[in-house]
Amino acid sequence: MKDLKRMRVDAAMTQFDLAKAVGVSVNTIIKWENEVSKPNRENYEKLKKIFYILPFSEE
Repeated sequence: MKDLKRMRVDAAMTQFDLAKAVGVSVNTIIKWENEVSKPNRENYEKLKKIFYILPFSEE
């Protein structure tokens, strides 16, 4: 999720803010931003709502 950090920063959100909004840990957000792991489908849907974006590709 290369663009997750950019979207989060553009939205003036901290990793803590995003973690709380999605319902995951800050460590999970860090893993997503560093492409260590990917959000599951449920969390993709939450991210889409938070950032008002088209569906993420699941590359």
